[in-house]
Amino acid sequence: MEIKGTQINELKGQAGKLYTDAAALLTKEEVSAEDAEQAENMRVEADEIKARIDQLIMIKAGSQGLADIVDVQNEERDPAPAPENKGAPRDGPAPAFKSMADLYTAVWLSTFRGRHHRALKTFHDAEEPGGTKTKESGWSESKDLVENVGASGGFLVPTEQRSELLQWTPELTAIRERCTVIPMRRRSVQIPTLDQTGTTASQPHWWGGVLAKWTEEAGSKDETEPTFRQITLTAHKLVCYTECSDELLADSAISLEGFLGAAFNGVISWYENHAFVNGTGAGQPQGIISAGATIGVARAGANAIAIADVINMLESFQGVSPMWLASRQALSNLMLLNGPTGNASYVFMPSARDAMPANLFGHPLFFSEMCPALGTKGDLILVDWSKYLIGDREQITVDSSKHYKFQNDLTAWRAVKRVDGQPWLSAPLTYQDGSTQVSPFVVLDDASS
Repeated sequence: MEIKGTQINELKGQAGKLYTDAAALLTKEEVSAEDAEQAENMRVEADEIKARIDQLIMIKAGSQGLADIVDVQNEERDPAPAPENKGAPRDGPAPAFKSMADLYTAVWLSTFRGRHHRALKTFHDAEEPGGTKTKESGWSESKDLVENVGASGGFLVPTEQRSELLQWTPELTAIRERCTVIPMRRRSVQIPTLDQTGTTASQPHWWGGVLAKWTEEAGSKDETEPTFRQITLTAHKLVCYTECSDELLADSAISLEGFLGAAFNGVISWYENHAFVNGTGAGQPQGIISAGATIGVARAGANAIAIADVINMLESFQGVSPMWLASRQALSNLMLLNGPTGNASYVFMPSARDAMPANLFGHPLFFSEMCPALGTKGDLILVDWSKYLIGDREQITVDSSKHYKFQNDLTAWRAVKRVDGQPWLSAPLTYQDGSTQVSPFVVLDDASS
């Protein structure tokens, strides 16, 4: 049965009248429950008629398109001028489509039969490879919204910012905890100590010159007395300072106050430990590498650490709580340590399957950046930190001020630490043989030393 336009128009009239009557019922001054129910029934009925109209239109268009396809198939069996060329020369303007069915048919022919209608235009998006920004007559350029182009939607996508700061903290060797700490109430503090730096053969020097003598009954006694010296600790100032704008302080997603406090504490502790190992004693603590009480052991070969170096360092050490400090570059040398020729039992790593030992000859081993580079004096250290004095005058204090640069809207931050440090002994202790020297501070020296 053919669907006629008059039938569709009649249905449109019915639906329109139902919508109008329903609106009239709902726009009265007083709308009763019966009026509202009747208006709702009219709306439902009108919606059903409208859906039926849409269905009829789609069926009509589909049937017309099928008829056109059948005509094309007949034309292929009996070639004739293409439908788009009927009534118009090929070099003239392309004929317009009379209906959606004509358009669908032309697209189908172009896609599946290779018969391209002149009214169809090929379009390339400017964002596609090889595309060009063109607008053909009757067509408009299509462009997708994307987030990688600001004007095409990228400005709508915010950037995520986390309110935490990633930070890798350094390895801080536990030095201070092992030292003898002296609280200071003034700029300087003096500490008396025995002078144990004698070199007389056959006499002990542990008691600062106090000696004993074998004597007979009623024999005369030789006078003996100790000698003393004095250690002076003078507080040296270690400071950090920075300024930041009030705007940054207020707007930063990360707490600058908390970060600066932690950073100042960390960096001051780093410099303090560095001075305890490498300090010159001039305006800063005296480090153990260059201290007068330190024994430097000449190494067997340049830029290397051998098993003989380690043994010689142990031979010169005297202490109660020893620990090793080593440069990170010394790790490979220690991992490859082996014994003298023919004695393979002297090895550091018994098996490559096991973790690297944390001890060397039974004493704790720490790899620390406080030690100089491999081949430099102090790249391997054997130390008893209990014989090192630290004078604490002032712990780390962190202060801020908005007034110093109030005119510039800057807040100043400052951290201060006042501290000193030096070995307990002024020189190595000499054994009674007059030649053997020992110390709680032993470092591996240069090969030429």
